[in-house]
Amino acid sequence: MIRSIVFNYLGMIVGGLVGFLLTPLLIHGLGDYYYGMWILVASIVDYYGVADIGIRFTLQRHVARWKGIGERQALNRTFATALSISLVVSVVILLMSASLMRWVPTVFHVAGGNRVLFGRVLFLLAISFAVALPGKVLGAYLCGLQRFDLYNMIGSGTTVLQAILILWALHSGYGIQGCATITLITALLSLVLCWKAVYIADPQVSLDLRSTTWAEALELLSFGFYVFVNQVGDLFRFRLDSLVIGHWLDISLVTHFNVAARLVEYFRYVHSAIIGPLISEMSALDGQAKEKRVQGLFLRSTRMTALLSLFLGALICLNGRAILSFWVGNAYVSSYVVLVTLIVGRVVQTMQLPSMVLLLARGKHKALGWWTLCEGVVNLALSIHWAKSYGILGVALGTAVPMLLFRLIVQPWYTLWVGKISALLYFVESIARPLAVLAVFLAFVWVGGFTPGRPSILAFLSRVFVQAALYGAITYLIGVTGIERQELHGLFRTHVFGRQAVPAA
Repeated sequence: MIRSIVFNYLGMIVGGLVGFLLTPLLIHGLGDYYYGMWILVASIVDYYGVADIGIRFTLQRHVARWKGIGERQALNRTFATALSISLVVSVVILLMSASLMRWVPTVFHVAGGNRVLFGRVLFLLAISFAVALPGKVLGAYLCGLQRFDLYNMIGSGTTVLQAILILWALHSGYGIQGCATITLITALLSLVLCWKAVYIADPQVSLDLRSTTWAEALELLSFGFYVFVNQVGDLFRFRLDSLVIGHWLDISLVTHFNVAARLVEYFRYVHSAIIGPLISEMSALDGQAKEKRVQGLFLRSTRMTALLSLFLGALICLNGRAILSFWVGNAYVSSYVVLVTLIVGRVVQTMQLPSMVLLLARGKHKALGWWTLCEGVVNLALSIHWAKSYGILGVALGTAVPMLLFRLIVQPWYTLWVGKISALLYFVESIARPLAVLAVFLAFVWVGGFTPGRPSILAFLSRVFVQAALYGAITYLIGVTGIERQELHGLFRTHVFGRQAVPAA
């Protein structure tokens, strides 16, 4: 599993760096209005993500389980059925988008030539999504087999290529329509590469769609329905903000909100690198009925995720103004309050990601889906209400407040009941050490004055390095157990000095 996480992090680093460097170039190359339009259209297309009806996560979970118990025939049947479903959904998306492109621009008060442009970009990105959906199913199969190396090499390569082509399009004056066309081209390339990678990872795989069965489709859709409900809730939580701002405020304000939201998205990517391998590993262990190992993996992964969440959250809150200034310019430093508001909610949400994985692995995710949907509806209502009084800060509060309530109160208790884990054990093994590390870290930062305002870039990087080193040292001393320190020593000796560690007596 560690190997898979490493490859996920490498892919995350590539994708994160490309997006981080590309964002200011897009903002300044397109301007506030057209960049806001680009984000708005991309957000609308993101909503199509719920149209896969949870098939991708469902497939990854089933593939891991079938592989774990050696069921070759079931593996092929499940894969073919999932791919067939994705193809049907892609056709539906294309038909639906052809009609949406005509009237959606009016919802956001787009008129004249920009209305035609909005529609064209929407349709191009919709085609890209329709092409990408079967590719994502192929990627889910790779992840279920724990071939995250192939999955991330394809993702990283196409991401870099897409960024290079988008820069060329901006330089050549093709604008957002050119960017949308390039997105379609790279989606087609990714589909072909994923197809080849599946054969490399599993030479015995059968891609014969005739092995699709209604019984298997109903099984996948039954399990995936509650993943779908959860995705709809996520859509309300994280993907409707741009629509609220575009309709109730102004399209240009989408840009100011998005620079904060984009930093929070990078925060999420770091944790998502852990979740994929964790789903495969925990599903395989659950399929083998290894109860104690599932519980141990859950507690340990929650502690590691909490340590990482609190570190990144603290780092961004301490340095957010300087990051915004260096990244996109002083004009967007006003988005700092929005950034902190979103980060607080995201820290709590990401700390609970292993509990989501446990519920999925156990097939007990129905309640998760419904309460996420409820959270999303409350989020939407509060965002609309507070946007009228507090602008984009109100939209951020509408996202953060329900997230804190549901993720601090509802999700942990239900997960502990499903996992048959006591609240005291959960607190001691998973939460206490990360909270202690954060408290000691913030005390040192406050006493040492390691919080930059607007220093030079070199001074800024130096202070961030000091903060990271300080948090790492505190984590090593009190954030991990003695056994985990011995494991770290063993990994260091093995991978740095090239020799096996000597087991402790």
